[in-house]
Amino acid sequence: MSVSVKGVDEILKNLEANLGPARTNRIVNKSLRNYGKKLQQDVQEAVSSYMDTGETHDTVIVSGVKKGPPKTIEVGWGQGSRWRLVHLSEFGYTRFGKYISPRGMGKLQGVVDKTEGSAFEEMRSDLEELAR
Repeated sequence: MSVSVKGVDEILKNLEANLGPARTNRIVNKSLRNYGKKLQQDVQEAVSSYMDTGETHDTVIVSGVKKGPPKTIEVGWGQGSRWRLVHLSEFGYTRFGKYISPRGMGKLQGVVDKTEGSAFEEMRSDLEELAR
């Protein structure tokens, strides 16, 4: 799952000018971790609609902050091959020539769509709050 946030560069430049690069780095990392936890809860809520044993729900994890020109954080599944089952539940499948449309079909795409619309505002408000 991938969501990109644009427009944060100006905020980061202002923070770095006022607070310095080290403190800005800590603030950005904390903001990304906070948003990752929120996104993890949204993904767990989405996959709970087709929960059977609960393993898919329980193995949703958040990565650490990854370095790079844009810092990133990833939400996905931990050990095992749960992503294969999630893929089937998300997009459906064909069985014996008949297309099966599971009850959780499209739930994760809804999370991505909701996140793309609100990610910038939530990250900006979190950065402003942490910078105080």
